[in-house]
Amino acid sequence: MDIQGKKALVTGGAKRLGNALTLMLAGAGAEVAVHYNRSETDAYDLCDMICNDGGTAFPVAKDLSRKGAAEDLFGDLDAMDFFPEILINSASIFHLERLLDSSEETFHRNLDINALVPLMLSREMAKRVDSGVVINMLDSRITDYDNLHVPYHLSKLSLFSLTRMLSEELSPDFRFNAVAPGVILPPVGADPSEEESWTERMKNSNTLKRIGTAQQVCDAAEFLIRNDFVTGQIIFVDGGRHLKGSFYGL
Repeated sequence: MDIQGKKALVTGGAKRLGNALTLMLAGAGAEVAVHYNRSETDAYDLCDMICNDGGTAFPVAKDLSRKGAAEDLFGDLDAMDFFPEILINSASIFHLERLLDSSEETFHRNLDINALVPLMLSREMAKRVDSGVVINMLDSRITDYDNLHVPYHLSKLSLFSLTRMLSEELSPDFRFNAVAPGVILPPVGADPSEEESWTERMKNSNTLKRIGTAQQVCDAAEFLIRNDFVTGQIIFVDGGRHLKGSFYGL
């Protein structure tokens, strides 16, 4: 798919990897709807920057934890005659909870936002356009058992399965692929003074012994959007971290 002139929606597009993916699409000539929930200032600043550089982007707010959020979000876009042909499901939540200590509510929230919402958004997109591309953002640790973040881990495994399922169900007109980043950005809320020690510690978690970049994640996503003969594929941008575990045989 040629990105130039296409309409795109990026969930969680205002911050972190979502921000980088939004800039990648806008830089390639797409018109981008930048979804946000609480990051209003970041979303507006990002869109202003893109528009000032000659691109097209606008913010759209929606709490994806609310029932019917996917339908409502596309309803808002319908009112603007904006029908995305590219969807990047980047919005997610991340909880530190073990299997035996996790609450029912946390499981529901993670599965709803990280897996069910991308499914519903994909279905809404397919109702409105004849063809399109969806990129789901996973996590390189889906090949192993992340016992510290079980609700999150389970939700990303579910999104992995949904990526494959949708690539079969909605073919040949729609392609579904995923990018599974490894260690790219410091955790949310990390103290800048601790970033160097974090980098030194985490770079030893992968085969290449270094930290990746948001640009490398964007390069993988752009390849999956542009290459029309790739679907149902997951690219691990993780320095080989996925090679360290095969808990599920992935």
